Amino acid sequence: MKQRTLRLFAALLVVAASFPALAQTCLGREEMPEQTRTAVETAAQQAFDQSSRGDVNTLKSNSVPSLQSNFNGIAAAVNDNKDVFSGTKAQLRTSFLLDSGPTPNADGTFYCGVYGAKGSSAGGAQFAFPGATGKYAVVIQDFVGNKGPFALTTIFQDVGGWKLAGLQVRPESAMGHDGLWFLKQARDYKSKGQTHNAWFYYLTSWELLAPIPAMNTTLLGHILEESNGILPRDIPVEGKPVAYSANGKSYTITDMTTFKTDKNFDLSVKYSVPSTSDFNATQTDARNLANAMVTQYPELKDAFNNVWVHAVDGNGGDVVGLVKLK
Repeated sequence: MKQRTLRLFAALLVVAASFPALAQTCLGREEMPEQTRTAVETAAQQAFDQSSRGDVNTLKSNSVPSLQSNFNGIAAAVNDNKDVFSGTKAQLRTSFLLDSGPTPNADGTFYCGVYGAKGSSAGGAQFAFPGATGKYAVVIQDFVGNKGPFALTTIFQDVGGWKLAGLQVRPESAMGHDGLWFLKQARDYKSKGQTHNAWFYYLTSWELLAPIPAMNTTLLGHILEESNGILPRDIPVEGKPVAYSANGKSYTITDMTTFKTDKNFDLSVKYSVPSTSDFNATQTDARNLANAMVTQYPELKDAFNNVWVHAVDGNGGDVVGLVKLK
């Protein structure tokens, strides 16, 4: 999980229940004109095929000009997931048609479906595309590879034809468990007052269930509401470091996230140090910090396999102290 996602998740807690007076128009798949639906879903299938072949050049040539000038993120998403795409076939989940009109709202919020006090209707969604002007389409496709289930979400803009305006690949499982499993665990941890475990399991549940960060649904909204108010004070968000006292000294923690592999669910912590030139001493200090956190929060042993603590200096030096919990 990247720090950007953690910041976004924390920020969404504040706005999850707020709705502007004027929303942009959005049509679900069944409401879209047939010709438009066919066009955008065909474009999405082509984008999937190109991604599965690693054909970055064709993806770029079929994208909007603003994306072509800054295509590194899309290229990285495709290249980093070559093994994920290998030998897979896409299954269409759904699609949406968004229209801002000539004068979009400042926050660029689109509501798809009927919204009420309990959220959206079945199949509905909310999108936040600040600054979006014109017509856009969002298509979500699912596929299963040798590393489990994934979602490919493609965003298109109508610029005399549907051109790629965004692409994201997101895993839908971790350690063989889906987002609903992590949600259940988060609720159990919350009921026990284990806020660190609950927070990161809520966050992981949201990550696995949200096709893109800019999308919200009734279920995703419930996750945000349930996690509201449990963010521990010693977890840095919005790029703001926090002070943590242990071992007779004060540490400046700059990042605390999860690290997921096929078999492990780990906690990763970063803190700043003046220098990492003395490797052995720095590694011992990092390991001591990890042990101190586990001692203060023994419940971490229930939720994580390992704790990785990174001592990072201003020159990019990174020394890791590892504490195994299983």
